[in-house]
Formats: sequence, C-alpha cells, structure tokens
Amino acid sequence: MVEILEQIWGIKALYVDENHISQFSSDEAAIILSITPRNYDRLIKLQSLKDIFSKANLNLNEYSVQLSQIGIINAIKSIKIDNQKVLNGLNELAKNEIIDFNGYNLISDFINNLELNPTIQNSAETQPFHKNLHTLNEIHQILSEFKLNEVSKRLSNAYESANNSKFKIAVTGVINAGKSSTLNALMNKKILGASNIPETANLSILTYSQDEYAKVCFWSPNELESMGLEPKKLEDKIVPIDELKSYTTAANEISKMVKEVILGIKLDILKDGIDIVDTPGLDDAVVLREILTANYMSQSDFTLHLMNASQSATKKDMAFIVNTLKNGKSGGLIIGLTHVDKLNQNDIKEVLNYTKNSIKTELAECGFDESLADDTKFFTISAIKNIGIDELKNYLYESFFGPNSKKATLIIDNYKKELIHITKLIDDDLKAQKTALTSDASTAKELANSLQNEIDEINSLTNSINSELENLLKRLNYDNENSNATLKAISAKIKDRVISDVKYASNKKIKLDTARLGVIIESGFNDSFIDFFRDFKQQISKDIDSASKILELKLGTKNANLNLPDIRSYIDEHLPKINYEILNQDVIKAIKSDKNIENVGANLTIIFDNFIADLNLPNKLSTLATTCTKEYISSIKSELDSIKEHLKTKEEQINLLAKSTFDNIKDKEQLIADIDSKIAQCQEIKNRIELC
Repeated sequence: MVEILEQIWGIKALYVDENHISQFSSDEAAIILSITPRNYDRLIKLQSLKDIFSKANLNLNEYSVQLSQIGIINAIKSIKIDNQKVLNGLNELAKNEIIDFNGYNLISDFINNLELNPTIQNSAETQPFHKNLHTLNEIHQILSEFKLNEVSKRLSNAYESANNSKFKIAVTGVINAGKSSTLNALMNKKILGASNIPETANLSILTYSQDEYAKVCFWSPNELESMGLEPKKLEDKIVPIDELKSYTTAANEISKMVKEVILGIKLDILKDGIDIVDTPGLDDAVVLREILTANYMSQSDFTLHLMNASQSATKKDMAFIVNTLKNGKSGGLIIGLTHVDKLNQNDIKEVLNYTKNSIKTELAECGFDESLADDTKFFTISAIKNIGIDELKNYLYESFFGPNSKKATLIIDNYKKELIHITKLIDDDLKAQKTALTSDASTAKELANSLQNEIDEINSLTNSINSELENLLKRLNYDNENSNATLKAISAKIKDRVISDVKYASNKKIKLDTARLGVIIESGFNDSFIDFFRDFKQQISKDIDSASKILELKLGTKNANLNLPDIRSYIDEHLPKINYEILNQDVIKAIKSDKNIENVGANLTIIFDNFIADLNLPNKLSTLATTCTKEYISSIKSELDSIKEHLKTKEEQINLLAKSTFDNIKDKEQLIADIDSKIAQCQEIKNRIELC
C-alpha cells in the first residue's frame, strides 16, 4: 500500500499506518488524492481544504495528507467510499488542472486496479452507532450502581428505548425475483424455502431471538370474510419452527387463514437490531396481503426491491419503483438485480444501465422529476455465487449504523441527553448531601427549607399548569369543515388524468397501462395528503407549542428537567395509513366494464367519492388531535409529579444527614470523601457521554 505514496511523493513519502481507514465523502476523497508535491504548497492555502481536514480532526500537513490518502484507498477497498464517484471527481479536478495529467493517470490506474474487499468492514459492530451504544450502556450500568430510586425508572426507560430500537428493511419483488435465495445468502443461513420453512405467499418477519420460535398470526373473521373465506376466530400461536409447515404449506387448508409469520431466529445480522420483512410477491392476487405489505413498507427504513436480471424492469416493477420514489423512499430504496451469475460482465452492465434508464423514463412519463431516482442504490447479486452479497450487507450496516445515519444519530443523541440529565440529578443530590455534612445545623436546615419551598412552588405551579393544560384541551379546535370538499376537488383532477389516459389508449388503439394508472392515482392523492397532514400537524403543534412556552415561563430552570414526548413524531407515527389496492382494482374494473367514456367518468367520480368518504380522515384527525394532546398533558403531569417526588426524597435525605451522629470524626470524613469521589465520578461520566 505504501508503494503508491512513494510513487506520488517520492523522497517526501512518510511512514504512515497502512491499515488506517478514513471517513470522507467521495468528493473530499478525490480532492485529497489529488494532492501531490507539485500542488501541495498551493492547495494547503485553500480554506475549503483546511475545512475538510478540520472536520476530520486533522491538522493540514504532509503527514495528515498522506495518512488520509492511505485511509481513503483502504476505504475504497472496503466499499466505504464509492470508487466510481472518486474517479469522476478526479476526472473533474484534472479537467480544471488541479492535478496534472501524470498524477491523474497514476491515481486513477491504481484505483481501477484495486481489488475490492468488502469483508474488511466486518460487521455492524465496527460502526459508530454500536461503539457509542456500548459506551453509553457501560455508563448506564455505572449510574445504576448509585442506586438512586428516583431516577431508576428514567434510567431503565432510556436503556430500553436505545437498545430496543429496530432498523427495518422490507424486501419486495415479483414472484421468482429471487427473494428467498438472496435473503438466505444475506443471513448466511438457509432459512426461507428450507424444508422446515417452505416458501409461502405469507408475509414473514425475521427478528432476533436467543430461543428460536415461529409465531403464526391469523386474519380476523372480517378479513377472512372479505377474502371470500369462512369467517373464523383463530388465536395467534407460537409453534416450534419445525412445525411451521403445518400452517404455511398450501396443501393445508389453514394456510389460507395465515396473515403473517414472525420468525425469531438467532442470527448475527438480526442481532444487530435489524428486522427483515419478507413480503409476498408484488403480483399477489390477494388484495389484503398487498395492503399488509404496503403497511410494513411504510414503517421500514429501507426497501430492498429485487428483480431477476434477465427479466428486469417489468411494468409491475416500474410502477412499484416509481410509486416508492414518489412517496419519499429515494434515499431508502435499494434495487438488487439477481441471478447475475447467468450473465457475462457486458450483459450485466447493459442490464444495469437499462434498468436505471427505464426508471428515469418511467418517472418522466408519469410527470415526475427524474432526479427522484438519483439516491437509489443498485447492486448486482448472485446468491449461488455469493456475488454482491457482502457489498449489500456492508451497505446496509453503513446506512443503518454509520455516521451519516439520521436514525442512529437520533437514538444516540437522545440516550446521551437523558444520561447527562440523570448524571446531573445525581451530582446535585451528592453536592446537597455534602453541604448537609459539612455545614452547621442552621445551614443544613436552610437547605432543607429551600427544598421544601421548591416543593411548595411545584405544587402551586402544578395547579396553575393543570388549569392551563385543561384549557388547551378545551380550545383544541381542529378545523375539518372544508376537508372533504378539498379532497373531492383533488379527486376530480385525478379522475380527469385517468380519463385522459383511457382516451389516449383508446384513440391510439394500444393496451391501457394499468400500472401507470395506479401511479397516477396514488401519487395524486399522496401529494394532497402530504399537504393535508402537514397543515394538520402545524395546526396542532402550534397549540401545543404555545402551551409549552407558557409552561417554560412558569417552570423556569425546572423546565430543563422535563422529559416530554416529541409531539410531531407522535403525530407522524399515528397518522392514518392510506392504502390504494382496492381503489386501484375498482378503477380498473370500472374502466373495463363500460366502453362509454362518459359512463366511466361518472362511475369514477362515485368510486373516488366513496374512497374519500370511507377514509373518514376529518374524524380520524380530530381523534388524533385529542389523543396526542392528552398524551402531552399526561406526560407533563407525570413529569411534574416525578420532580416533586425527587425533591421530597432529597429533603428527607438532607434532614437525615444533618441529624446524623458519628462515633468519631474519621467516619464523617470518610463519608465526605466517598461523596467527593462520587462527585468526581459524575464529572468523568459527563465527559465520557459528551465524547460519544
């Protein structure tokens, strides 16, 4: 590895760590790799370059540059930095004469000849999230050993919230897309399609469990009736994995009644907190299963859509991909072209380019911006030959747990915030105890009286705040008067677009593209619902924010001790889920059942009006507004009670210590020394938390 440094730097090449791996973006990597003795003096004066190194906590000097160059090459080898994007960046720098022709050829040839080795990355454990989580869990254990009852519940909740967070990926594709074989390869164990777990049309959720099990969940009587089956009340049951085939094999009548299967399996990839949802094929004939799939997809962080490389970019695939991108999964959509072992390298490249171009073409034809597909990640995969599996796994680990993961960062930040708050509470208590031990009786009594005054103040504030919160609930007035009218106006526009497509297909005597119609309908309604829900959230949040400001003014510094729910996130999580499968089927049925375009238009108006009426959004949102406001009120009251209890305990402790008698002065000095040691420990804990 150091040979490349010697070729770039000559006698100026320095000894650096050959195994160092850097974390830079591909653009930053290209800039750093372009630095040579010829342009070094000129480039180090650039503020932009200084900022890049400062962000990486490095001084800008020859050693840091060469260390970073080696680190970037190792990152490219381990698929942590995209080699093609780096090469593109170097090409641009060469065009702008930042790097000379010889230097460009030397670096680009070296990168092109690198043997990529994704196994360097190993596992999720190498990512910042798990390292920080491990450290914070150690701190959690240390804080638990202080045995302060008043914070034990908060400690437990903080630990549970951080460690039980799930990262979900939904796996989709038409039948024979290679879902089971790809997932088996990804998990490094034949789970799906094995003799004891036959392939089924049921949705399967794979989650980690030390003791392996299978849970069979059944459709409700109403759901069974809607599928044309005899309505039966069946209780979900946990069964041994080797008995699962009795419920899922198509030959058994009960398999029709199975809604989903949850598999608890002891696997490394699941142990890292990843849940995998193996969905039924996109071409599933059962509408309710498609609805179930759509619901799980909306809850997933990523969607992995698999297509057989020999049959990629079908109409069903394209409609699904466009709809997914339009609904905000551009950064969370991964496309895998499977069975590439059956193709040569040229064919693979051709299929990959064809798929990318087809997606952009489909977006454009549906009236959407082609750039929606820019963040989609593509992999070429063969489960049989293990091609692309390690790269896919590493990409998932990096995306879920890496430094740029918003979800991982939020989990760690919330954990840190709560542990710092708990540490401060413990620290304050310890300092109060020391004051009680080291002061005269009157000072200790003064401190206890001060705490009693705080308790009285909290009681007074509680009554005042309770009154304010009750007023908040009374004045809550989600305006839904014009909601249905707005939605009907939108549905009229969508109907016109559908009719326009039907007329076009009829005039041109071509087959109607039903998949495209589905995208038109869903994207049209989704756009309106996004605006609809945003306005709703702003309206409710405005009232709650107003109450929060009043609360903050009344509580003063005590406001920092409150641990309140994130109302905006609560609303996002509980917003009504919209499914379009039945609507799309009704629309297609209406179009095919009548050749008269005016009749079709009238029927579609009725279908869309019924769809909006059945959604019952205004009432659902009114209920949600009340529910989330009550949740907020309940949390405030609970937090105020918690603060009051803590102050009471603190007062009792100080009174007890102030009245304590010691057999000799050494016992008292030892107790004070122990408290001093714990106070110092609290400061060390704060420092450790801040470093995570």
